[in-house]
Amino acid sequence: MTRNTKLIIAGCLFLVVITLAYSNHFSNGFYFDDSHTIVSNSYIRDIGNIPLFFKDGSTSSSLPANQAYRPVVTTLNAIDYWIGGGLESFYFHLSIFICYAIQSILMFFLFKNLLNLSYAHRWNPYTAFFMTAFYALHTANAETINYVIARSDSFSTLCIIASLFLYQIQRTRKYYLYLLTMIIGIYTKQTGVVFVPILFLYILFFEEKVSLKGLMTLKEKKNIFNAFVKSAPAILLAAFLFLLNQLYLTPGTTVSSNVTVSRFDYLITQSFVITHYIGNFFLPARLSADPDFKIITSITDLRVIGGLSVIVAMLAIAVFTFRNMKTRPVSFGILWFIIALAPTSSLIPLYQMANDHRTFFPYIGLVLSVCWSFGLLLIKYEDVLKRNFALRLLCPFLAALIILAHAYGTYQRNKVWSSGESLWYDVTVKSPANGRGLMNYGLSQMERGRYEIALQYYEKALVYVPYYSFLHINLGILKNAMGKPDEAENYFKNALNYGRENPGSYYYYGKWLNEKKRGKEAKRLLEKGIEISPGHVKIRKLLDIVTLSETDSVNARINALVENAKERPTAENYLELSLSYYEGEFYENCLNTCMRALAIKPDYALAYNNMCSAYIHLGQYDKAIAAGKRALEISPDFERARNNIKWAQQEMKKENL
Repeated sequence: MTRNTKLIIAGCLFLVVITLAYSNHFSNGFYFDDSHTIVSNSYIRDIGNIPLFFKDGSTSSSLPANQAYRPVVTTLNAIDYWIGGGLESFYFHLSIFICYAIQSILMFFLFKNLLNLSYAHRWNPYTAFFMTAFYALHTANAETINYVIARSDSFSTLCIIASLFLYQIQRTRKYYLYLLTMIIGIYTKQTGVVFVPILFLYILFFEEKVSLKGLMTLKEKKNIFNAFVKSAPAILLAAFLFLLNQLYLTPGTTVSSNVTVSRFDYLITQSFVITHYIGNFFLPARLSADPDFKIITSITDLRVIGGLSVIVAMLAIAVFTFRNMKTRPVSFGILWFIIALAPTSSLIPLYQMANDHRTFFPYIGLVLSVCWSFGLLLIKYEDVLKRNFALRLLCPFLAALIILAHAYGTYQRNKVWSSGESLWYDVTVKSPANGRGLMNYGLSQMERGRYEIALQYYEKALVYVPYYSFLHINLGILKNAMGKPDEAENYFKNALNYGRENPGSYYYYGKWLNEKKRGKEAKRLLEKGIEISPGHVKIRKLLDIVTLSETDSVNARINALVENAKERPTAENYLELSLSYYEGEFYENCLNTCMRALAIKPDYALAYNNMCSAYIHLGQYDKAIAAGKRALEISPDFERARNNIKWAQQEMKKENL
C-alpha cells in the first residue's frame, strides 16, 4: 500500500471520527452573546441587509456596548438564518462544522509543507496528519465550535490558515490571492491582522532561513530585508484596513477595552491565565463557558511569578530550537502561540480575564511545537523502531488513543453545551464565584418553574455582581412570577438604573408594565429602548403590540363615546369625547367636539383648556394662548390652563429661535 493511499484512508477515517465526535452538537442552542448578536438582532433576519453590515458595526448586535465591526460574521449569521428559514441552530452549527473540516484539511497541507521546509523526512506526512487530527479533535476546541458567535474565532482562523497555505503555493502567491483571504479574515475579526507577524516569521524562519547569530548581529541584513519586502504587501494592507476599521467603521458606542482595570494589572494577570490555557492544552479538564479569573494586582503574587516563569521558559525553548533548521518548527509554534494570544492577553484589558474559546487559533502553534518535538524524537530512534515490531505498532496505537480520547472528550463537552441548564451548571461548579454563571443557572431553573432554587442562585450572584442589570431583570421576572409585583417593579427599576444602555432593561420592564395595563408607561419605555437599540427584535415587536393595543383601545372608546353623544348631546359628553380624540392624537376632531360643547355651554372652561392643548399640538400657538386665557377668565384658579399657556409660550419661543 502506497503512502498516499494510507493517507487517503486515514483522512477518510478522520472525517468519520470528527463527524461522530461532533454528531451530538448540531442541535445545541444559542447561548451567552448569541442572544444579542443573533437571537434578538433583527438585522440578520433580512439577507438584504448585508451591505449595511459593512457600513459600520451597529448591525452586529442589539446591545450597543457589545457592537463590533465584524461584517463577515454578521453576514454568515444572516446567510444561516436565511437558509434555515429562521433561528434554526442546526444550520448555524452545520456551516461552522463544514468550515472547521475545511480548515483541518488545509492545516494538513500547511503543516506538511512547513515540516518539509524544515527537515524533509518520509514520516512528515504522517506527523502532519497526527498534528491535524490532534488539533481538530482537541476537546478544548469544542468550546469554540459549540458557541455560535465564536465563529469570529473559528472562521478568522480558517482565513489565516488559508492565507498561509496560499502563500506557500507559488502560483497563488504570484497573484496575491493570500491577501484576499487575509482581508476576509480581518473583516471576520480584527485580530486577523496577527497573520502579518506570523507570515513574517514564516518567511524569516523557513524561506530566508536567517540564523540566530545573523539575526542578533544583523549580519544577514539582506535576508532580513527580503523577509520585510516579501511580507510588505500584507503589512501595508493589514495596517490600512485595521486603521480604517478602528477610526471610521467602528461605532462610537463600542467600548473596546475595560477601563476599570489598569493595563499593567491585566497584563500580569494574563501571565497566570496563560498557564490555565497551557494546562487545558495538555489536560482539558477545566474547560468552562465562562471562566472566573479575578484581576491580580501584585507582580509578586506566586501565580504571576509562576506564569512569568512558564513564559520565559517557553521563550528560552523558542530561542534554543531556532538555532537548528530541524527544530525550527518548535520555535515557530511557540511564537505562533504567543503572538496569537497577544490581542487578548497583553496590554488591552478585556472585560473577561479569560475565555477558553480564545485558544482556538493559538493552539495551532502549540500543536505544531509539541507534536514536532515528539516527531523528532521518533525520527531520532528510527533505527530502533525498524528493529522492534512491537514499538512500531505502539506508536500509531498511542497516537490513535490520544486522538480518540480527545474525540470522546469533545463528545462529552458537546453534551454540556446541549442545554442552558447543563452549560451553566458546569460553570457554577468550575467557577463558583462567577456571578454571571450563577445568574444564568438560576435562569435555567426559573424557566423550569423552580422558583426557590432560582432565587437562591440569584441571591448568590448578587454577592458578586450587585450592579449587574441582567441579574436585576431576572429578579424582577422571578418576583413577578412569585406573585410579588411591588418587589418585581423595584428590581426592574434597578435594572434601568444600572443598565441605561442595556435594551433588555427597557424591554422587560416595558413588558411587565404592559401586562399590568400600564400601556402608556410601557410605550414610553419601549420607545427609549428602540432609540438605544434600533435592531432589537423583541422591543420592536412589543412596541408594535402596545401601540396597536393602545390604538384599538382608543378607537373603541371613541366609537362608544360618539354613540353616547348622539344619544345624549350634553356638553359633558362632548367634552369626554374630545378627551378621547386628544388621546388618540385626532386634534382637529378634538377642537370640533369642544366647539360643540361650547355651543351648549359657552362658559365651559374645561372645553377651552382642551382646545388650548389641541392647538399646541397643531402648532397654532396664538390660538392656544387665546383659548387658555379664556379658560382662566372663566376659572381664575384653573392651574392646568395656566400651565398650558406657559407650554404654548415656550413652544412659540422655540419656533422663533
